[in-house]
Amino acid sequence: MTGVSPIVLLLLLVALLVGVLMIGVATGRWGGGIGLPARPRRTRRASTPEDLR
Repeated sequence: MTGVSPIVLLLLLVALLVGVLMIGVATGRWGGGIGLPARPRRTRRASTPEDLR
């Protein structure tokens, strides 16, 4: 084994840990999760023949 391999393995382990933590925070397992703002509701207009002219 060369001297680079342990560093590469450590970086991969850190990247995996960060990914798991990001997914955990995003799904709300840790912390409050990511709250999306409420989308404004648009009223649907009925399509009448007058609108299609």
